[in-house]
Amino acid sequence: MGEIPPCSSKKLLKAFAGIGLEIKENCGKGSHAKVIDPKTGHSTTVPYSKDLSYVREKIVKTVVNWGYKKKDIIEKI
Repeated sequence: MGEIPPCSSKKLLKAFAGIGLEIKENCGKGSHAKVIDPKTGHSTTVPYSKDLSYVREKIVKTVVNWGYKKKDIIEKI
């Protein structure tokens, strides 16, 4: 599998929306967005940040575990 390129949360959220995930902004406290799989109801939180290097791989791994392909996410970034 390829490596996730450096990106901001805005680009990552756009990629998730591009593969069919639902994005809820202004959800909960602080500066975070919620990513929801409409098929299963699974969700994860993405912090708003210009540099997601500290959590980018973990967030993508969570979405891959839901059944989405890492390759598709990388192509959308």
